[in-house]
Amino acid sequence: MQRALLSALSGLRINQQYLDIIGNNLANTSTPGYKQNRVTFTELMGQTLRPASGPTSDTGGRNPSQIGNGAAIGSIDRNFAQGSLLSTGRNLDLGIQGDGFFVVSDGNENYFSRVGTFGLDADEYLVDLRSGYRAQNMLGGDIQIRLNTVIPAEETTNVDFQGNLPGVIEGPLAEELLTDAPFENHQPAVVIADSAEPYVVNNGDDLLIEVDNGAMENINMTGIATAGAATAAELAIAINDANIDGLTAVDNGGTLELRTNSTGSTSALFLSMSSGNQVGQAVFNASLGTTVLGSEATAVGLTNLNDLSANTRDYEAGDRIMLSGTLIDGAAVMGEFVYGDPAVNPQYHGTDLAAMVSRLNQVLLSTDPSNGATATFETDGTIKVVANSTGAANVTVLVQDVPSTDPLNPAGQTNWTTHFFRNTVQGADPDDYSVVTSIFDSTGQPHSLTLDFVRANDGTWTLTPSIDPIEGTILTPPITGIGFDQNGMLNQVPPSGIDIQWSTVPGTHTVNLDLGTAGVTDGLTQFGLAGSAIGLADGYTAGSLNSISVRADGVIEGFYTNGQIQDLDQLGVALFMNPIGLDGVGGSLYSMSSNSGQPMMVAPQSGSAGAIVAGSLEASNVDIAEEFVHLIEAQRSFQANARMISTTDEILAELVNLV
Repeated sequence: MQRALLSALSGLRINQQYLDIIGNNLANTSTPGYKQNRVTFTELMGQTLRPASGPTSDTGGRNPSQIGNGAAIGSIDRNFAQGSLLSTGRNLDLGIQGDGFFVVSDGNENYFSRVGTFGLDADEYLVDLRSGYRAQNMLGGDIQIRLNTVIPAEETTNVDFQGNLPGVIEGPLAEELLTDAPFENHQPAVVIADSAEPYVVNNGDDLLIEVDNGAMENINMTGIATAGAATAAELAIAINDANIDGLTAVDNGGTLELRTNSTGSTSALFLSMSSGNQVGQAVFNASLGTTVLGSEATAVGLTNLNDLSANTRDYEAGDRIMLSGTLIDGAAVMGEFVYGDPAVNPQYHGTDLAAMVSRLNQVLLSTDPSNGATATFETDGTIKVVANSTGAANVTVLVQDVPSTDPLNPAGQTNWTTHFFRNTVQGADPDDYSVVTSIFDSTGQPHSLTLDFVRANDGTWTLTPSIDPIEGTILTPPITGIGFDQNGMLNQVPPSGIDIQWSTVPGTHTVNLDLGTAGVTDGLTQFGLAGSAIGLADGYTAGSLNSISVRADGVIEGFYTNGQIQDLDQLGVALFMNPIGLDGVGGSLYSMSSNSGQPMMVAPQSGSAGAIVAGSLEASNVDIAEEFVHLIEAQRSFQANARMISTTDEILAELVNLV
């Protein structure tokens, strides 16, 4: 009996521990990076009552007779299966898709984790925000991100040319600007009567209609002078007197029309097919049961600015739109277009596109008309601006809304960027082509370098570089003899370096001009196309660190204000021969044990190491449904062992009673 009690007791103990493990798993279902614990049981050593014996010539063999002494916990292991990666939107929250552990250090010992809740501390070290331990890089060192890092300026040493020098220039050409996209206007939803008046409608008849997908409205007709012969004007008055939000009725020359006050594809009208819709059946029978939608069409000059598809907030009288730009010689100009009816206030310029174009022409009119430009509204809905003189020009146009100074009464607003004025025809003189690019001196100061190509009588080109004389001087004479063969390929490539003496920087600045390779199209060409040559200069101004991010390979990139990107460090990940052998130390951290093996520090995405996923954290891999099943198993096993104790106790009581 003693053995039965002890065996049952061991069952109670291990199932209690089983319940502890299940409870811990369930408690950590929302813990990032938590790995499920799994328990396995083992049988305790039993007592051998009779050993096994082999068969003899007269008898068969006998198996051993043994009685067990209960059960014990065989092992408690972690399940390191991949957890789901949940997006956090924070660029220093990092998850690992695949094998490996982040490595953090308290200064004395390294710890390992699947949770990458990183941030920068006051000393600019990358640390685990939960523990404060410092993240380790590929070399096992602390990662420090100097936020005040500045990239020094790098002067321009090379300008690479790409594109085409025109084989035939059909000049002179005036510079042209064109809006990126045509303007579109919103149209209301309109339902037109099947025929002209009179209409068979009587006082008391109803019109059942939905406006802009709202509730069904019931409009009762009144004011009809002659029963069964209603006029369009009478019906329009009755409908408008009902004050249905968003609906207007119009007498269009004896034909009744229903229109939404809203415009565009979201405006809608729907006439019920119900027998109670007497007016609908008598007047709009062809439109019953059909949703009529508004539309968008190409704008015309008289299109109100509030009807433009790019309009996001209606203008009101007095709202201002800034019209600015530069003239042919680069002189800046600007002026305001004031929205409103000039008949009401002479300071208003108008309400439609034609009025805005007219005001734009006033802004672009120079004291010297040949230095200005002219804007026109095109039939395709675009606005074109043409320089008043041919040749190279610096005409630009920018349209911007002027914000209101009253926060309670915001000004109208239009997304003018969708109608950006872009250069479509480059102004040019005959046989001349200019390229302008920005270059940087050794201090990082940008300068505008103009490269003028002029075709000589023998068909070759002469390249003349120039800069603002206030900023410096070109020391190199024009480059001559740039030639192309009959196929438009470079065949004469003279040495093309220029020396510059800047006014504020000592020494000579040499810039190589890479025109391309003879016989190939890796640089300039001369095909029968318009000029498209550009110059791409290296170099940049000084820049400070603006933001950081982490790539899939663990490289921490720094993004600088000058557009440069630099690798600042690289997170390492640790791999183990037996990750299940790691010791859990709390806080989703692990430490190395004698059975885990030594950590192997590698780069993410190398070998079997997983990839870093920025902006996410790994979720717990606990399966709640599975844990509930284990909970039931543990509960039933605990109950069975408890019953074994109570049963044994009853038997012992019976034995005592026999005495």
